[in-house]
Amino acid sequence: MASSRKPFSYRTQHFLDKLKVKNNSGEENGQFGKWSNKDLDPSPPSQRTWSAWSFFAFQFSIAFSPTTYNAGASLYAIGLNWWTIFIASVIVSIMIATLLFLNARGPARYHIGYPTLVRASSGIYGSLVFVFIRGVVAILYMSIQTYYASQFLAVMLRCVFGHRWTDFPNHLPASAAITSANLLAFGLLWLIQFPFAFVHPSKMARVFQIKSVIAPIGLIVTMIWALASSHGADFNGLSHKTVSGAALGWSFMKAINSIVSNVIPPLVNIADLARYVQKPRDTLPMPIGLVVSKPLVVFLGMIITAAGYKQFGHAYWNLWDFYSSVLDHYWSPGARTLVFLAAGIQAFATFVTNFTSNSIPVGCDLTGLFPRHFTIVRGQVLCFLLAWICVPWKLTHSATSFLNFLGSYLCFICPIVACMVVDYWVIRKGNLHIPSLYKTQPGSIYYYTYGFNLRAFIAWIVAIALVIPGVAGVLSPGSIGNAAIKIYNMGFLLSTTFAGLVYYVACRICPVEIYPAEFHPETRDRSWEAMGYTEGFCPEDEVIPEYLREKVLDGTSRIHVATKEVMSAQGDRVSQNSAQWA
Repeated sequence: MASSRKPFSYRTQHFLDKLKVKNNSGEENGQFGKWSNKDLDPSPPSQRTWSAWSFFAFQFSIAFSPTTYNAGASLYAIGLNWWTIFIASVIVSIMIATLLFLNARGPARYHIGYPTLVRASSGIYGSLVFVFIRGVVAILYMSIQTYYASQFLAVMLRCVFGHRWTDFPNHLPASAAITSANLLAFGLLWLIQFPFAFVHPSKMARVFQIKSVIAPIGLIVTMIWALASSHGADFNGLSHKTVSGAALGWSFMKAINSIVSNVIPPLVNIADLARYVQKPRDTLPMPIGLVVSKPLVVFLGMIITAAGYKQFGHAYWNLWDFYSSVLDHYWSPGARTLVFLAAGIQAFATFVTNFTSNSIPVGCDLTGLFPRHFTIVRGQVLCFLLAWICVPWKLTHSATSFLNFLGSYLCFICPIVACMVVDYWVIRKGNLHIPSLYKTQPGSIYYYTYGFNLRAFIAWIVAIALVIPGVAGVLSPGSIGNAAIKIYNMGFLLSTTFAGLVYYVACRICPVEIYPAEFHPETRDRSWEAMGYTEGFCPEDEVIPEYLREKVLDGTSRIHVATKEVMSAQGDRVSQNSAQWA
């Protein structure tokens, strides 16, 4: 008797078909074809919920994370004092804030995220390379940041349960690199933050507004208590050496590179949030939030660490270690309550930062890589599930070289940002044709050479080749010469500058097409953001979103006006010729 069970391949295909993303009309493909879905397409007005205050709160609050707090640790180790570290953080904040503003303009004007926007500068297929690079690193960082947040939760559990928590029986071997108690804290923290994976980024603004208020309060109160209880701070004890002359200059450059590595994720991820604004000017408060918050958190971290060193005799560069030391010395109901609240605020601040820097970008990247099966929310859920597979306690415990490699992420991502900024601001003058971003046919303006913009990849490779030898020196000290190390310590400045310059020169030698070939020559307006009024659509396009149809077709767009002027001029000439013939 024949079996009624379906073949495994059939069941698998049926399952994948069920997972296919449906658009608002119930169709599988997005409105622009297979490279389109509801999260890759321009955000409709209903999703443009982020205000100017939302962006200030987002960028101001994102600095309140463990990676920013302990930025001074490695910099003290290379001989810098507190004021040179603070100056370096200010300089870095200004530079990054400028790039952040420049890279947010395109998404804010055309309401598209990073996986779609990067197609303009890298090519429709080339974008997959840059999307993949960002996504893989973001998954690893998401896992590590979740572990960092769980350390604060462990402090909170100690405040509640006391010795019953510290004496929690450990059933894991030393090779696990984590105790049973800390694994439980990680699991609990993961469960607390996991529901946020089901929230679309367009609805996350309120979370950052809350964080922007409570995170500074928690850290400032911690600083006040640390200074009051220790009667000041001992900065001299934090560093056992100082540098001067040329050594100071090179150490300062290393400080800039180190601090930059902590703010690279928002720099490249900003497109995934800037798309949800009403108008581009709503992003203006964002760089202000960065310039204010980054130096502030670095400064507060140094003060709290110096005060803790004076009182406890040890420099606690991780805030959860500082809170644990407070509990060791002040075990009273009041102290436990304050530490519980402070650690809770920092846990909340850490996993909120985790969303924008890691889970939301991963959701966007998976959507860009697999548009038929992933939405942003689905990608966020998968990102959270992968946090367990990455075993972050192993990464942070024994893989120092691997963490150093992740710190060199800026060498790979800054050239991408440089090409995107130059492409939008200088080469295209803010003009994008949105429907072409989803076309894979040869001849499309973003198809370039077999789907790859070789100009961008040449610039990217040149920039990486300039600084990549220094990565070997970080992973294996002493393996390369001192000159390569110094070049690597200037990696941010060199890779960003050279990539932008090479891309600009390549586009001048071999110009890119800004408008599709079917556009009438007289309608190709090359002035600044001529396409911005209609958000990248033209009357000739086959698909025009309903909310833009009236604006595109009513004759008020600049390109449409140019078309009418050309037709009117042609009509006048015909009339004149007819009059002369008569």
